[in-house]
Amino acid sequence: MNPEVRRRIILGFAVLAAFVFLALVAFHPWIALGILLISHLLILYPTLVANCQWWGRVVTHFETPRREVWLTIDDGPHPLHTPRMLEILREFEARATFFVIATRAEKYPAELAAIRAAGHEIANHTATHPSAIFWCLPPRRIAEEIDGRKIPSRYFRTPAGLKNFFVHPALRRRGMDLIGWTVRGLDTVSKDADAVAARIQSRTKPGAILLLHEGHHLQSDPGFHPRCLELTLRDLTTKGYRCVLPEPEQLRPRAVEKQKDGY
Repeated sequence: MNPEVRRRIILGFAVLAAFVFLALVAFHPWIALGILLISHLLILYPTLVANCQWWGRVVTHFETPRREVWLTIDDGPHPLHTPRMLEILREFEARATFFVIATRAEKYPAELAAIRAAGHEIANHTATHPSAIFWCLPPRRIAEEIDGRKIPSRYFRTPAGLKNFFVHPALRRRGMDLIGWTVRGLDTVSKDADAVAARIQSRTKPGAILLLHEGHHLQSDPGFHPRCLELTLRDLTTKGYRCVLPEPEQLRPRAVEKQKDGY
C-alpha cells in the first residue's frame, strides 16, 4: 500500500474513533474504550518503532551486488572521538556517513571540517537531538530540528528512529530521505566493545546500513566508541566487506524481521 494512503487511513480512523467513542461511551463503554485504544496503538506503533514504514519510506538498506555496507556514525562531532575515528577509518580504507547534531557541529567546526576533508559524508541528525520528545513534537518544532543551524544534506535520521506523522511531509517538501538502519550495535547502552562488534558482524549482509555512535561513555570509558569502530571494521575486513557511500538511487526501504536484525 502507498505510504501516503496508509497514513491517511490511520489518521482518518483515529478521527473517526474519537467520534465513535463519544457516541458509544455512555451505552457500551468497553467497546468505546477498545476502539479508542486501537486508534491510539495504530498511531503509536509507527511513531515509536524504529524503521516502521507506516508513516512513509524509511531507508533500511541499499542495493548492491558486492560485499558492501554503509557505515553510519551518529551524535558527533566530538573532539575526543572524531579524530581517532577518522584515523581508524583511514587505516581500514573505509568511508562513512557522519549523522551530526547541528549544535555540536557549531561547537566543534574543526572536527566537522576534518570529516569532510577525509572524504566522508555529513548528514543531518537534528539540530539539538531531543530524543525524549522528538516523537511528539508539532510541525513547527519538527521543521526547526530539520532546518535549525542548517546541515546541508539530503539525508536525515531522527533520534533513536522515533518519528511522528509530521516528519515525512516535512522531509518530502525539502527533498530529503529518512535513513534508518539494518543493524545497530547498541553501543550507547552496551559496555562491551567486543559484543557490539559481534552483534554487527552477525547481522551484516551486502547492502546493510550499520549504525554506530560517538560522544558517549566519556567519563566511564572515553575510548569505547573508537574501539567499537576498530573491532567492527576488523571483522568486516576479515569477511571481505567494504564500507562505501551508496548513491541515492541505490537506497531502499524494507521491513526486516525483529528477531533477525535486532530492533
